[in-house]
Amino acid sequence: MFKHRGLIVLALVALFGLQACVAPPPRERVVYRDPAGYNQGGGYDRRDNGVCRTCGTIRQIEQVRVDQQTTGGGAILGAIIGGLIGNQFGRGSGRAATTAVGAVGGAVVGNSVESNNARAASGYAWRYYVELDDGHEAWVGQYDNPGFRIGDRVVIRGGRNDGRLELMR
Repeated sequence: MFKHRGLIVLALVALFGLQACVAPPPRERVVYRDPAGYNQGGGYDRRDNGVCRTCGTIRQIEQVRVDQQTTGGGAILGAIIGGLIGNQFGRGSGRAATTAVGAVGGAVVGNSVESNNARAASGYAWRYYVELDDGHEAWVGQYDNPGFRIGDRVVIRGGRNDGRLELMR
């Protein structure tokens, strides 16, 4: 019954290893269009001379397609795991053949899993163009649209890599 314990362990490693090939959703982004030398400190949650540098008005909204790409990591990991599993069978040149077949089969399966995960993580996001109160412009990309409309007063929370819009109250 426990003759193929190694095979069961390798199958579990393969299962959890291929889960690592799941592409994470793109991060929400804030892109500020600044003249050179503006806000070298990198923080945008400050007020200068009473002007909120993260407050503004939405001037344009567009829906954009977000496509996740495959990295090839699924195929490589699948080939390694498939080769290890294939190596458990046969003797002599038969073992080499089953190793090769396992590596090729694993690469195909791993690439397919990664492609399916990338396709599932792809979709649509929203890009909001904001005219800031200090005269600068920014765009914020995020997956949700909680009902923002052109002309809404908003505040940008967070920084360049994790910013998001919130309605001003």
